[in-house]
Amino acid sequence: MNIKIAQWRPEYETGDVIIDEQHQSLFSTINALNSAMLEGQGQALLEKTLQSLKDYTTIHFDTEEKFMLDHKYPGYVEHKMKHEALKAKVLSFEKENHDDLSKLTNAVSHFLTDWLIHHIKDEDLKMIVFCRHGHWSESKPDDIPSFVSGASKIEIAQWRPEYETGYILIDNQHQSLFHAINALNSAMLAGRGAELLERTLDILNIYTTIHFETEEEVMLKNNYPGYLDHKAKHELLREQVKEFNQQIKIQNKSDITITVSHFLTDWLIHHIKNEDQKMISFLRQKRQK
Repeated sequence: MNIKIAQWRPEYETGDVIIDEQHQSLFSTINALNSAMLEGQGQALLEKTLQSLKDYTTIHFDTEEKFMLDHKYPGYVEHKMKHEALKAKVLSFEKENHDDLSKLTNAVSHFLTDWLIHHIKDEDLKMIVFCRHGHWSESKPDDIPSFVSGASKIEIAQWRPEYETGYILIDNQHQSLFHAINALNSAMLAGRGAELLERTLDILNIYTTIHFETEEEVMLKNNYPGYLDHKAKHELLREQVKEFNQQIKIQNKSDITITVSHFLTDWLIHHIKNEDQKMISFLRQKRQK
């Protein structure tokens, strides 16, 4: 059953399309953990979720903090302290006693949902309103209309029902990458594509580790006959990401940004529609038997 405990709503929009896409990516991470818990796999995914969170707090918080500094946001220090508090909490989860993984998994899931939603509705909205207007606003967060900062909200990687594999955990992870692609595209439209390119590649490195491991474990566990071929396609993306990381050191970042964006959109959609669907069809047939 697909129960999303972290549901994205219009009221959570900050108006900055890059930041919003990154927030939605974390929503997908939270829902992937919750889906795994419902399927009895929460403990198995906990370590990967914590790793994803550590990387998220680096990439996304860097984006927000640069945004605040660029706009001389007076609440920068206080906002940054709240970011540091989340980083510290994630590290504390890693150090906690793992004897009761079920309890720890629940604690992580609940903390993330509560923290993320309240942080977006309160701190991020205050920041965006100031940076947009250049002064503090007396409006309450819920009264603030959403706006688009520096770019139109054009999603080149649009999630559609036809991309659903039927395996909730995998679908949530796929959606997380869709958000990363759209964040890069939004940055390109705002003239910040080269700036966000390295961070997008960081997200890809995380994705190719966490998500591919999830899929490959599912295939092995169920003796999927197409495992080796599917895994080989995963390796191709891993190698392409490595190549992009090498290219940005010697080539024009603007040119590579467009190439990365198009490659990811094409690869992801075709991989989901073809390879993942074949895998899921096999798993469904096996369950029915």
